[in-house]
Amino acid sequence: MKNRYEAMSGELLIGKWTGHKWRVEREIGRGENGIVYLVTGTIGQAALKFADSAAVASETNTLKSLERVRGASPGPFFIEADDVEKNGVIYPFYIMEYIDGLMLHTFMRNKKEEWSFILLLRLLDFLEPLHNSGKIMGDLKPENLIVSGPTHMIRAVDMGGITKQGRSVKEYTTLYDRASWHSGTREAEPAYDLFAASVLTITLVHKKEVQEADGQIERLIAIIESSPVLQLAAPILQQAISGHYNCAKTMKKELLICLSGKKTMKLRTRRKKSKSKKWPVVLVFFTFILMVFLLH
Repeated sequence: MKNRYEAMSGELLIGKWTGHKWRVEREIGRGENGIVYLVTGTIGQAALKFADSAAVASETNTLKSLERVRGASPGPFFIEADDVEKNGVIYPFYIMEYIDGLMLHTFMRNKKEEWSFILLLRLLDFLEPLHNSGKIMGDLKPENLIVSGPTHMIRAVDMGGITKQGRSVKEYTTLYDRASWHSGTREAEPAYDLFAASVLTITLVHKKEVQEADGQIERLIAIIESSPVLQLAAPILQQAISGHYNCAKTMKKELLICLSGKKTMKLRTRRKKSKSKKWPVVLVFFTFILMVFLLH
């Protein structure tokens, strides 16, 4: 990639136009469209991203356009854009809010598998205002999302894939892309994100099996049907995969109903050999979850 600067920990970066100074603490992210560093300036900690000029312009415009949905905190707040000059070469960058937290897959390492549904509920909370603003996340994957704060709010740390609805998705990851599963197009619409949210949830529980499914939707559905945990929300996950949902709020509402135990009990009766000792614990777990979400 052109104009992507490789900074060193402890290095002092000085904005060519603002004169603002940023000390590099460490690298916190790297992708096809840029490198992100944790930096410290007069305002405290922030995230600095080096990318080519086109990516910087596109992503800063996206962050600015999302300011009207800040109440839901969909992503980092934009701070400023600038250039840094090194050995006569100009490198564009922009500064955004540093979001402290854990990436989804890291967060799940020390959690029970049922936590995947809590993250799905929070993910739907994240997607609703974004979709209402006329955009979709597009490249929705665990590496682009962080679990932040005591309420486990989900926020995006890479907004490069955000696409205006009606256009073709700008960036995608094959594992979460419905076109790669032959289950739809890459048209930017809420259903695209909700498909990805469903696959992401399944992946948090059965990553290896999803990867081995290799784009075969029948195998993906079989993973849901054979998983004791995913059976708790099987109807919702399957409907999202089939493109039934085009509204995050509706999907969340029906997911809460499903997790309340009514549909779960129906699913339980269909299974010939149920692990009966696990169900009371799971139901108590989700009763607690429902109380939390209904109170909010």
